[in-house]
Amino acid sequence: MLKSIVKIVGATALFAGVHSLLASRAVKRGAAKMLGERRRNALYRPLYNVQAVITFGALALYGGKLPDRELYRASEPLSRLMRCGQALSLLYLLYGTRQIGLLRFAGVPNLWALLAGRTHVPREPEGQGPALDARGAVKATGPFRASRHPLNFGMIPALWLMPRMTVNLAAFNTAVTVYLIAGSLHEEARLRATYGQAYLDYQKSGANFFIPSASRLLAPGRGEGHE
Repeated sequence: MLKSIVKIVGATALFAGVHSLLASRAVKRGAAKMLGERRRNALYRPLYNVQAVITFGALALYGGKLPDRELYRASEPLSRLMRCGQALSLLYLLYGTRQIGLLRFAGVPNLWALLAGRTHVPREPEGQGPALDARGAVKATGPFRASRHPLNFGMIPALWLMPRMTVNLAAFNTAVTVYLIAGSLHEEARLRATYGQAYLDYQKSGANFFIPSASRLLAPGRGEGHE
């Protein structure tokens, strides 16, 4: 089993490394030089999402072929509660995506602008976070009021609340959890570089770095922008 653990962690680390590299500002600048700013703005996000789906599928297929062993299997009613927890986690993730804009997150408006022949194609979001509002402040609404990285956090309960846990799945979950936290730190650096003082103000606004603040999540919204 040790070999399987090493292989699954190594494969997950490779996936995470590629994912982070392609999200870096240096690679995006290189793409702009190669494709031109207009085409890069239109194509980068959709192609990034496609490669993420393909490489994650390849990772899942690879992990499924490795020798494995069951660690535990939850029975009713615990298994039902765990499934409910996973569902709530995914709903929270979708809630965060909705605040960004699902089509915007997928890069559809930018791609459509290119296909429609528009001269100006806006840049896609720098990271998995809200854009600036009309005042130039970070538009911290919904789950972004409680956590600066709700999309990354939302994946963790969905991973760990599996009613059946195996050695390989536990190894994969551990590697992904580390990556989601480290990736959030990396994303914060990119967002600070992109938004400057507006993001620094958002960091000081009371929204937790990763684990959502329950009081801010449940409190009534007080408008757009940081508080």
